[in-house]
Amino acid sequence: MLHTRNILTASMVLTLALATAPAFAQSAVAPAATELRVFDPSLVDTKIDPCENFYRFSCNGWFQRNPLPADQTSYGRFTELAEINRKHLREILEQAAVASPARSANDQKIGDEYASCMDTEAINARGIKPLEPELARIDALKSAKQLPALLAHLHSIGVSAFFGMGSGPDYANASQMITFFGASGLGLPERDYYTRTDAKSVEQRKQYIEHVKKIFVLAGESEAQAAQDAATVMALETRLAKASLTETETRDPQNLNHPTEIASLEKSLSHFALVDYLAALHAPASGKANNSQPKFLAEFNTLLVDTPTATLRVYLRWQLLHAFAGTSLPESFDNESWNFYAHTLNGAEKQQERWKRCTGRVDREMGEALGQAFVAKYFSPADKQHALEMTERIEQTMAKDIDSLDWMSAETKVKAKDKLHTVMNKVGYPDKWRDYSKLTIERGDVLGNAQRVAQFETARDLAKIGKPVDKTEWGMTPPTVNAYYDPQMNNVNFPAGYFQPPFYSSKEDDAANYGDMGSTIGHELTHGFDDEGRQFDKDGNLLNWWTAEDEKKFNERASCVVKQYDAIEAVPGVHLNGKLTLGENLADIGGTLLAWMAWMDRAAAEHVDLTAKVDGYTADQRFWIAYAQQWCTQTRPEQLRSQALTDPHAPDEYRTNTVLQDLPDFAKSFSCKPTAAMVSKDPCRVW
Repeated sequence: MLHTRNILTASMVLTLALATAPAFAQSAVAPAATELRVFDPSLVDTKIDPCENFYRFSCNGWFQRNPLPADQTSYGRFTELAEINRKHLREILEQAAVASPARSANDQKIGDEYASCMDTEAINARGIKPLEPELARIDALKSAKQLPALLAHLHSIGVSAFFGMGSGPDYANASQMITFFGASGLGLPERDYYTRTDAKSVEQRKQYIEHVKKIFVLAGESEAQAAQDAATVMALETRLAKASLTETETRDPQNLNHPTEIASLEKSLSHFALVDYLAALHAPASGKANNSQPKFLAEFNTLLVDTPTATLRVYLRWQLLHAFAGTSLPESFDNESWNFYAHTLNGAEKQQERWKRCTGRVDREMGEALGQAFVAKYFSPADKQHALEMTERIEQTMAKDIDSLDWMSAETKVKAKDKLHTVMNKVGYPDKWRDYSKLTIERGDVLGNAQRVAQFETARDLAKIGKPVDKTEWGMTPPTVNAYYDPQMNNVNFPAGYFQPPFYSSKEDDAANYGDMGSTIGHELTHGFDDEGRQFDKDGNLLNWWTAEDEKKFNERASCVVKQYDAIEAVPGVHLNGKLTLGENLADIGGTLLAWMAWMDRAAAEHVDLTAKVDGYTADQRFWIAYAQQWCTQTRPEQLRSQALTDPHAPDEYRTNTVLQDLPDFAKSFSCKPTAAMVSKDPCRVW
């Protein structure tokens, strides 16, 4: 239930950075912030022809300085900055962890939670005892009729069993929050891990069963019983997976839009007392709802009839253990969870240091309490103003670009610009900080804290149902090194943690800043008009505002991008999925072009000498190099495979080379011949 809307409608929140490189997901020894530059000529490998492989030309120096750390599945420029931010947060948390009557209420909460997470000796000593009351609840399940109340409790404490439920903007009226139901409850990353028939996928399923078995053994089961229970979990989850939408299918909002009434859904769930579930969860028992995956809930309903109660208990025990097998349980659970998810699936060789994981935990749990302290020290009002000004310039450029499109009718252009002019720009941090006064954090109760945080977030989320949408609310915390566009809110969101070197610096020139941060801003704006975002109108409603002919032309141009990325083999035998990555690819191509045009306008206004060289490169060349250097990333083959199969973002090499191959202005800047590798013979462009 934690961050439920993002779980149920994940495809509706469109981000810039790789899913493999979010803030606080990775670690390594990072250089000091003063050493990072937006355009860094020392990272350029002049032995590489920029017209043959611009990614290697721009990044080889970075690769040589930054071998992939053992505790990472990937490590890049996003990680560099995230590590700097993480160190800042550690300082804040260690200071807040010192017990003092002078601590503020928020400092007490973030400090005591951090201290609790770091106390592995106490966590190990308690063993699994703190979880025994929850295990007892599950053991007390005697029939499926008792499931609604039990499931409501488990959902409220952060256990994602069977299905998800929470609030979200109504697709038909994005100004109102309604109840959402969706698929959940899988232990593997996504549906197709259960259904693919290639040798690697078969092997990973066997490894997953072994992982589940080991967790059960750690919880006190015999080897034989644990093996039997692991097989039971796999069979039940496979059944749920087969009834779920694929990752690609969830990218189309039309596949998720199934409005209903709670009363109607109650009738369709003939073997699950939905009214009892909602009452136990203290959620609205009537009103409009959206059943984002009807096939899944229908299968869940059937499953309750033909599945023994003992099987339900086994599955729920696993989901409970799985939910807390990180920093909330003894290190044996933590290490086993890391071994499967980070090492086996994604290739990491070493577990992160504890302080890094505990810092990340507090950021996830109380990100606005921690973020408020971060912003006060590391994000000035001037930084926020600069970011807003750049965003507004790129929006102005996009309006002119829409006017210039030769494939779009005047009628659709008017509506496109109306939508653009309605976009809300959110930079840095919320206007109003979240109130954590109702959240209790007890020093030393690390598992209880996790459960109370989940209950706090569940109550906060459910309280939104039936109320107007709050467009000022943030889905990322202020220290995050990432950005996103929300089509139902029609807003772009740039956290404070992102507006720093190596992505933005007031000490560097516009060429570098527009090539890097400008392309990010353009990327998020373009998401409002990609294959998903374009289906929402200026108010965030799922409404087709396109003429039939314009929609046809859009799809024709988008298919060019699909084919282009389908042809890329990320690792031997695994190609990228052009449809899965289409939205991010359109945003990369369109956003980079917007940033280029905005910078060219600014350069003309500032009378920039485009022939003058700084650090050996002209201004336009610095723009492209800065763009490429944001994507310098080392990635393990296992991670590349997982990313190609599940991630809507293409690997960083292709977010550089494949994007720039489609932009003729890049080729002009480096005098690339038409036959060069960095010049596409069939360039794609939509926006």
